[in-house]
Amino acid sequence: MDDERPIGWWVKRLDALLEEALDSVVAGEGLTRRHWQVLHSLAGGLDSESEVVAALADFPGNASAVVGDLAGRGWIHRGEGGELQLTAEGSAAHDRVLRAVGRVRRHTADGLSRQEYERTVLVLRRMVENVERALGRA
Repeated sequence: MDDERPIGWWVKRLDALLEEALDSVVAGEGLTRRHWQVLHSLAGGLDSESEVVAALADFPGNASAVVGDLAGRGWIHRGEGGELQLTAEGSAAHDRVLRAVGRVRRHTADGLSRQEYERTVLVLRRMVENVERALGRA
């Protein structure tokens, strides 16, 4: 019975489904999730490879290699001072993937009010903090 499954099962199931949906979205552009994270970080205002690598340090993969790949595609321009900037092609790719990621996020929240979604995130955050504290990581 689904109603009797513990929260851990639901969290893992949702995580796996979100990973699958997002992997599918980025694969449509010939990208990995790491490519998306780098593109999105640069679109969000980070402007150096060291900033991008630091911002994505908690995620698997080599952000520097992805920066190189995106530069090779012509989606990132490396300035003389080492700054990174999305090219017009990179910005267009970011915008396409952003729209697709937005669709996944909207589908995830179908049937939830804004308040329900925000409350769910708050509850999950609090549970993470509780377990971190119990493990002495707070």
